[in-house]
Amino acid sequence: MAMVRLDKLSKNYGDVVALEEVDLEVEEGEFMTLLGPSGSGKTTMLNLIAGMIAPTSGRVFIDGRDVSTVPPNKRGLGMVFQNYALMPHMTIFENIAFPLRVRKTANDVVKREVGRVLDLIQLPHVADRKPRELSGGQQQRIALARAIVYNPSIILMDEPLGALDKKLRETMQLELKRIHTELGITMLYVTHDQEEALTMSDRIILLSDGQIEQMGEPDHLYFNPNGLFSADFLGDSNMLDATVESGGETTSVRTAEGLTLIAKASAISEPGRSVKVMVRPENVSIRRSDESFDNAIQGKVIDSIILGGVVKHYVDMGRGTAEEEAMVVEELNRPGRTSIRPGVEVTLGWNASDMHVLPLEGRLPDA
Repeated sequence: MAMVRLDKLSKNYGDVVALEEVDLEVEEGEFMTLLGPSGSGKTTMLNLIAGMIAPTSGRVFIDGRDVSTVPPNKRGLGMVFQNYALMPHMTIFENIAFPLRVRKTANDVVKREVGRVLDLIQLPHVADRKPRELSGGQQQRIALARAIVYNPSIILMDEPLGALDKKLRETMQLELKRIHTELGITMLYVTHDQEEALTMSDRIILLSDGQIEQMGEPDHLYFNPNGLFSADFLGDSNMLDATVESGGETTSVRTAEGLTLIAKASAISEPGRSVKVMVRPENVSIRRSDESFDNAIQGKVIDSIILGGVVKHYVDMGRGTAEEEAMVVEELNRPGRTSIRPGVEVTLGWNASDMHVLPLEGRLPDA
């Protein structure tokens, strides 16, 4: 039985549809991320599950129980927020103990359980401190400890790492994954950060304009986008306007610039149909003379930018010199790498298996 099940769940605010009808199951012990831009419906879905707002239609089941009309404090959920929501006048011990105190838990059990979760988050030495004496990352771990101390069936997290700097956020991502693995608890996590979702999730629900665009494991969404939104939102992508020439084991397309390219087999195979073709920057190479690819095009380097361990090359292939018009190539940065100066003529190459054919509107069926 699914730990969370949504049955035709929706939310409207007057004429505004915040979330269209959703059917969804979250398995016990799963780390599921609700991913999307602002206004996509991800926080609305989380709040409907938490009971913070009432649905317009549909039902919410938690561990097989219909909780659609059950108040939030009776749903057996833990919540972690972006702003930590710690009580500044209380010690860390009492902040974590608060949910147990509300439940009138015996003092010896409170002491034992608070000690247990402090050990779990690797902060056993801060029990007597106040929140202001801790760093942002430590406060976020305390907020998580408070959410799990009473053994809820599910933890709901709404952009919990959004206020942290990049390095600390990456550290906390690994910390959350470690705690999830140790506890085996079901976690629903809301974020607009694609890297965060790809790093942490067992499964991603990608939302846009109140609809589920695509769902699946991170690798599946990244390597098999089912539409323009999925391809563009998850990772970087090179998009080219094209027309289908023929289908089969591969798909032949002709670009707006008159180039014939070979893409992987697609559900879109009608000759003459206008499409977009997409290839990820990391799958495009600046071809050496001894390399062979299914696709090869000529271009001129506009600029190269070093981003730590990765170098991005922007190449004019006849569409213009603006960054959004250029083909982007990514290669690993390493000592002794041959730099490429602006203005140099290069040949770009990639294989058919790395090029996707996508509809101009709508979505491909999920594989």
